[in-house]
Parts: sequence; structure tokens; C-alpha cells
Amino acid sequence: MYHTWMRFFTPTPAHHRLGLACLGVGLQYGALPTVGPRTLDHHVAVVISAGGGWYLGPDGRRTTVTAPALLWLTPGVPHHYAPDAGVGWDEGFVDFTGPATTTYTELGYIEPERPVVALSDASGPRAVIGRMARAARRGNPLLEVETGAAVHELLVALRRARADLAPDGDPVLQALARDACLP
Repeated sequence: MYHTWMRFFTPTPAHHRLGLACLGVGLQYGALPTVGPRTLDHHVAVVISAGGGWYLGPDGRRTTVTAPALLWLTPGVPHHYAPDAGVGWDEGFVDFTGPATTTYTELGYIEPERPVVALSDASGPRAVIGRMARAARRGNPLLEVETGAAVHELLVALRRARADLAPDGDPVLQALARDACLP
């Protein structure tokens, strides 16, 4: 058994020119069905906040997913994933596109070469996704601009939540090596 809520949007060309456009947002939990194999033409950030499962990339390698974690689904890259059977997981997802994805990728906020990313804490990204879900109510005249702006916020929250980074952005192991002999 699983529970799901999702909403998808069709932003106008003007909204796309803002840099990032939100195409959809969703919240799901439980023994969700397997996704894929499929290939998308846009980005998706899937934030797993509880449970575990697996991810299968285009190289055929299966990676274990343990919450908290992030799945990066990037355009043109085949993928296949699912929560563990019977147990499931708790996920929030955001579909997005736009010219700013190139810059966010160059800056290391989006990592196509690393589709499964361990997070130290999913609460920050999940809070952003929750705000996006609330903004997705029918009749919201600010929907496309509000959710598009929140995609920027989500990318920052995901970068901050990466388990391999300290809060100041230094890799954790480098910080430990640097500070190991301090009183």
C-alpha cells in the first residue's frame, strides 16, 4: 500500500525565461511501484527522507539507496529505481527545467555523474518541497513564479544537505584533516 499526491504544471515561455521552471511536485510514501526504466527530457530531484531501495543507472550498476538520500534524474539519462518491496520509502520530488540548470550543474549543485547522493538531513529540502506543494493549490495566481523561485531554493537546500560537505561547503574529510590537531 502506498499514498501519493502530485501536481504537474505547464509554465509559459515567459516563466521559462526566469531561469528555472517547476514542471511538477509530489509527495509519496509507502511501498511505491518501481519507476522505469525510462528517460526524461528534464531534471527531477527525488528526496528520500525515510526507508531505502535501489537505483539502476545506464551502466547497469545497481546502487543501494538509504535515506536520507537524493536521486538526481537528469535529461537523456536512462534510469530505473524503486523502494524496497513491502517496506517502501518516503519521497518528495520536484520536476524542473530551464537554462539555469546548466549553471547549477557547472557550480556542482546538480550532479549528473552522481545520481545517488547521501544527505546528512532531508528536513531542509523536504520543507522547500512542502512549500512548493502548498503553492501548487489550484487557482494560485503566483503558481509558476512561486514554484520556479522555490526550485532555486531547493537546489541550495540540497547542496547544504549533502552528507559529504560540512556546513561551510568544505568536504568533511578535508575539514577533519585540517582540524584534527586543534585543541
